[in-house]
Amino acid sequence: MSRVAISDASDDAALLEAWREGDERAGNQLFQRHFSAIYRFFRSKLDDDVEDMVQQTFLSCARNRDAFRGDASFRTYLFRVAKSRLYDALRKRTRSGTPVSMTTMADMRSSPSTWVARGQDLRLLQVALERLPLELQLAVELFYFEDQSASQVAEILEIPEGTVRSRVRRAVQQLRAFLEEASAAPSVRRTLEGLDELLATE
Repeated sequence: MSRVAISDASDDAALLEAWREGDERAGNQLFQRHFSAIYRFFRSKLDDDVEDMVQQTFLSCARNRDAFRGDASFRTYLFRVAKSRLYDALRKRTRSGTPVSMTTMADMRSSPSTWVARGQDLRLLQVALERLPLELQLAVELFYFEDQSASQVAEILEIPEGTVRSRVRRAVQQLRAFLEEASAAPSVRRTLEGLDELLATE
């Protein structure tokens, strides 16, 4: 049994250490802490298999728990694993020859009518995000909605930090163009303005 009590494990590092020492409850608590974020990551991009993808991500982390060296946060590490699982899944679905990173999630839908039907249940911003190439969608979602810093997004996507900032700016420009064309609600516009401010100060 780990010497690190669950009640005292106030952060991921302590939970991870307890888990490595054999406390399975610590591992379960670590995954529960991040389940919603990883589920959200896949849910915004896949019609089905979301729970399976989440499970694959956590299983991969469990099998390689001793390989995680702590160079980045555990949350960042999880998103990096999730990104790899997502790319693997999407490569099996597309036969267009287009790199997965340049494919949009709207293109991945089974048909335009299916995509529109699903869009009725989503905020306008989510619909706009699905119009972005995946490499831009991932960058802006991780940076803004998952509150990852530019350096953390760079670690997750395995690209330079400057490329992250460039992709986020391009994503914001494309989102704004789509939302203006769709007569976006003021609340969505404020979201984009907030992202501009975050980019300027981060």
